[in-house]
Amino acid sequence: MANQLRYPNSHTHYFSCTLLYLFAEANSEAIQEQITRVLLERLIVNRPHPWGLLITFIELIKNPQFKFWHHEFVHCAPEIEKYVTALDVIEQLGFFF
Repeated sequence: MANQLRYPNSHTHYFSCTLLYLFAEANSEAIQEQITRVLLERLIVNRPHPWGLLITFIELIKNPQFKFWHHEFVHCAPEIEKYVTALDVIEQLGFFF
């Protein structure tokens, strides 16, 4: 599904919303961790990152509905927390758009 997060179109929007819905409705934190891991793996590689991938991950960390920062897996490794925080700061500065 993450491979479908590409350029702005209805197809990308559908898969972005689907991933975010699966994250929000997951019964297990392990599923939420897997979704986060897949998105992060694709963001860690060299640029350029697909637009849909960036938008989906930013929505995940910014929207309080997902309670992203309250999950244990975000804070389990300092490298992960540092990278996610850096992405958050870069997005706030407007470097993604």
